[in-house]
Amino acid sequence: MNYGAIKYCDIANGVGVRTSLFVSGCRVHCPGCFNGEAQDFSYGLPFTRETADEIVESLRPSYVRGLSLLGGDPMEPEHQSELLALCEL
Repeated sequence: MNYGAIKYCDIANGVGVRTSLFVSGCRVHCPGCFNGEAQDFSYGLPFTRETADEIVESLRPSYVRGLSLLGGDPMEPEHQSELLALCEL
């Protein structure tokens, strides 16, 4: 799985302060997509264990309300096992 961006202390993609992960890859191709470059599954950087560890660390402060998974499309079958493992951490 690749990802296009990680936003720490994000207040635009969910309730409260969050970490937002933008995964790469989407088959829907909605007209006017605000994140069209992320429709390509090879866009961005490889998601690694180190990336997951950085995200988990970013969620530790008490003011952080949670993790938002965006894209691309985080529900694409190729993403599900990797994102489930991240959420379990």
